[in-house]
Amino acid sequence: MSDHAFDFLQSWVVENVKAMIYEDSAEHLAHDCAWEAETRGITKADLIEAAGGDLNVYMRAELNRVFNRDVEDRVAQDVY
Repeated sequence: MSDHAFDFLQSWVVENVKAMIYEDSAEHLAHDCAWEAETRGITKADLIEAAGGDLNVYMRAELNRVFNRDVEDRVAQDVY
C-alpha cells in the first residue's frame, strides 16, 4: 500500500462522505472514490489495500461513523 493512496482515501472521505440513508450509497461512494483516485495515478489495488481490503465495507463504515456523529451532535444540541 502506498502512503499516497492512504492519504488520498482519508482526505476524499472527509470531503465526500456525508450522512446518507440510501442503501447503495456506500457502493456509489466507493466507485466515485476509485474513479477519482485513478485520475490521480492511484491504482484500485492500492486504494483497496488502503481501505483495509474492501472499499465498499470501508465506505459503509465511514457512512455509519458520519451518521452516528451527526446524531450525537443533534442530541447534544437537543435538535431532533
